Amino acid sequence: MVKAKLMVALRDPESVESLVTLAVHLSNGMDAELVVLHVVEVPPATPLEAEDEVLDHEGKEILAAARRVAERSSKEISTELLRAREAGEAIAGEAKDRGTELLIMGYHRPHPHALGELLLGSTVQYVAHHAPCRVLIQIPPPKPR
Repeated sequence: MVKAKLMVALRDPESVESLVTLAVHLSNGMDAELVVLHVVEVPPATPLEAEDEVLDHEGKEILAAARRVAERSSKEISTELLRAREAGEAIAGEAKDRGTELLIMGYHRPHPHALGELLLGSTVQYVAHHAPCRVLIQIPPPKPR
């Protein structure tokens, strides 16, 4: 029997703990394989395949932190570091290529008076509209004022 596939897309170090913990719990409940993804958005002037450790450094640190969170729950995960011009397209494409059934990602609220508060960020919107699977978006509670 083929296992279900769950993917979590991580953007920044602050979201690792909560998103990976949620993904581990859900993947255990689904008896699913868990893939943790980070996309490095590469500026147009830089070739996607450029040998540049600085580009990938933060992403590697984020994925290492994800592995540590999963290890605490004895969950085996696979990690993937991708480079792309647009994170949303890369995330949706990877979800399609892997046959993902559930994709988890986070969204951080901008300043409460920003226009972005009314609309989800462009990456989340793109993925929500183009991913070939269900998308779960974790929105943390507002910070106290």
